Amino acid sequence: MKLILDIMRARRKSMLLLGLLLLLNLLLAAYLLLWQSPGMEELQIRRNEQQRLLASGGGDISGQYRQGISDLATFQGMAPPRKSFARVVGEILKAAQDSGLAVSGVTYKPNPVPSGGLVDYSLTFSVAGKYAEVKSYFADLQRFKELVVVDQFSLAGMRTTEEMVDLKLTLTIYLQAVAP
Repeated sequence: MKLILDIMRARRKSMLLLGLLLLLNLLLAAYLLLWQSPGMEELQIRRNEQQRLLASGGGDISGQYRQGISDLATFQGMAPPRKSFARVVGEILKAAQDSGLAVSGVTYKPNPVPSGGLVDYSLTFSVAGKYAEVKSYFADLQRFKELVVVDQFSLAGMRTTEEMVDLKLTLTIYLQAVAP
């Protein structure tokens, strides 16, 4: 016992720090046990109940329907009218030229969408240029406000000693079948 007291006197600051850490640990344990754990249990019970309602299809059906109608209107609002096809294709090809790429071999094919009042056009073309210009073009495509989806692309190096690449690209452009 005397040895322990001698160590405590010699290491007074260390023992004081150890005591403070022990007290802090006890306070944090009490906080978790008395305040945070009951709150977490209540939140878990509410979350499980909401998941059960969603899984069973319960809940506010009319609210879900209204939200679905709103989302559909927003989605269809993103699709320009069919008569805007030439403008949209022109913007896509102009973006390629503005990025410094040479466009060639443009083909398109309309495909009616079974429901939803939309028609989609499959647009296939090739561009050639530097790799950095191709990256810039992809960034420009991402910023289009119309419904344009990159379906497929293939990138091939034209020469191994240059950074010139050839990009074959297939896009789908969604348009409204009838004007709103």
